[in-house]
Amino acid sequence: MPSVNFYLKKAEGKPPRSLIYLQMKYSGNRLVYSFGQTISPANWSKAKQRVKNNRETTKDGQHSLNDLLDNLERECLRAYNEELARGIPAVQTLKARLDAFMNQNADRDRPADPKVYELFDRFISGEIKNKGKDKSPHTLQNYTATKGHLKKFDEKTRYGVNFDNINLDFFYKYIDFLKKNLKLSANTIAKDINVLKTVLRRAIKLKYTTNIAWQDDEFVYAGEDTDAVYLTEKEIIALYRYDFSDDKRLEQVRDLFVFGCFVGLRFSDYSNIRPENIVEIEGELFIKLSTQKTKELVIIPCNPIVLEIFEKYKDNPNRLPRTISNQKFNEYLKGNPNKGGKGRVGVCQLAGLTEKGRLSTDPSLELWQCISSHTARRSFATNYYLSGFPTIDLMKITGHKTEKAFLRYIRVTKLDTARRLGEHIKKAWASKMLKVAS
Repeated sequence: MPSVNFYLKKAEGKPPRSLIYLQMKYSGNRLVYSFGQTISPANWSKAKQRVKNNRETTKDGQHSLNDLLDNLERECLRAYNEELARGIPAVQTLKARLDAFMNQNADRDRPADPKVYELFDRFISGEIKNKGKDKSPHTLQNYTATKGHLKKFDEKTRYGVNFDNINLDFFYKYIDFLKKNLKLSANTIAKDINVLKTVLRRAIKLKYTTNIAWQDDEFVYAGEDTDAVYLTEKEIIALYRYDFSDDKRLEQVRDLFVFGCFVGLRFSDYSNIRPENIVEIEGELFIKLSTQKTKELVIIPCNPIVLEIFEKYKDNPNRLPRTISNQKFNEYLKGNPNKGGKGRVGVCQLAGLTEKGRLSTDPSLELWQCISSHTARRSFATNYYLSGFPTIDLMKITGHKTEKAFLRYIRVTKLDTARRLGEHIKKAWASKMLKVAS
């Protein structure tokens, strides 16, 4: 176990005073750390490596200097032992930990730097854009959420968040707070950290700070791959043909959901189609709009069922069922077991979507329990991918920027892959047999 020592630098000034240094040698490394405290050499015990007069205080007069030395020694050894679990720590890593400790002590009772929250507000207001483009309402909501989480952390811990003390020590404390106090999911925490980093990058560009401690490789939080289901075309059509004539509300929810399954839009888009979004091009109907989230222009052809839905609701301005909130829509899709009457059982359960095992993370759930408004969009992308439609063209509708992100989004099971391979084998062998026969 390495030991921590304190020593004095050569005295300067009149009366002479010396800077106190911390030193620790370990595994061929030498940590030397200055923390800004000075003392008269005559008041220093070289043998004890402490101040002779216990009444000597730190420069701000708030703490005993010997107490500070004791605390620094403990913090240095604690940091070393914690970092050792990941390998022999670099000198700079230990210095960063000691800096965080000193900043914490200096800033504990200081109010939060308003510039951090002011910069968040400039993002939230839309003033700061992404390469000249407006951020989507959904993205702005993420900035608002992260700002709220950061403020709650500040209020609870009195950390005094500012651009200069956002470092690894802050990261560990913030993650712990988000998990234990706010009970946030891994994906929400990962989103928080990404948003915070975006704000910090802009702070450096605006010259608010030169702090880059948050660029450390460990200042990251990984989300989890979410599990989800999709409906096959056969299931979608069976759902559409189910008779809901005795409950018009469920029928309208079913029709709008099926519409979403065949146009591939997000609920915020497919539930708010306007008359001008339905256009005729060379005698055929298309959906043409700019998506709310990405502002991308998409043009989607209408299959026979979409045309049938348009005809069914032709007396409505947008030829679709009346829009309701996403929460209400999902409640009608899944049902609400806590509600009595007709609202208790939802569209998908009534239509017989009761297969178990479709959600790998919870095979005990029936299919209807795994369905939400977003299942429509995922079903569209997965079904067309399985049909062999080019991925790059599908991405123009889904808005995914990379094929890797798109493939994470769709839900292709091992059975789906096996079936596709089977079809490929059949076609390949049919071609070979024809050649043999000829």
